[in-house]
Amino acid sequence: MPSPTHIPGEKSGGQVFHLPVRSKTLSRAEAAAHLALPERRMKLLSLLGTGPAHTQGPDGKIAYRREDLELYLTALHEKADISGTEMTRRRAQAAASRQRALELVQINSKTGFPDPDPFMMLATGADARHHACFFIIKVMALFGLIMLCISSTPLLRAHFN
Repeated sequence: MPSPTHIPGEKSGGQVFHLPVRSKTLSRAEAAAHLALPERRMKLLSLLGTGPAHTQGPDGKIAYRREDLELYLTALHEKADISGTEMTRRRAQAAASRQRALELVQINSKTGFPDPDPFMMLATGADARHHACFFIIKVMALFGLIMLCISSTPLLRAHFN
């Protein structure tokens, strides 16, 4: 437990405890609005195991922390070799539409969403294609192994006859 702090000039009747601050988590739809992406793209990224880090929320659904979303944005801009000042300028320019999208998500409105950010669509599309390639290769290898195990080859027929 954190140690209490005495505030000078006050009577020593009370104690002040410094508690850790929990950051607010966002739902998948809110995170998609924050990143200026469609919710389908966020679902695809989490399915492929890429995208921003996510956790389980108190209700069992996927939740995203704002800090993780900002780290993901920074990583995408660095990968595209875009400077931090340019990233900040672009984010400030789209701040109003992002805020409007967040408000629409919170009132469960399905209409009036701004268009997705073209840079984010390209950057996350490349990320999704890269991870989908490895996912498809894994599925094909597993399918081949299953086919190898259940196929009746002449060698197996000779052994079991």
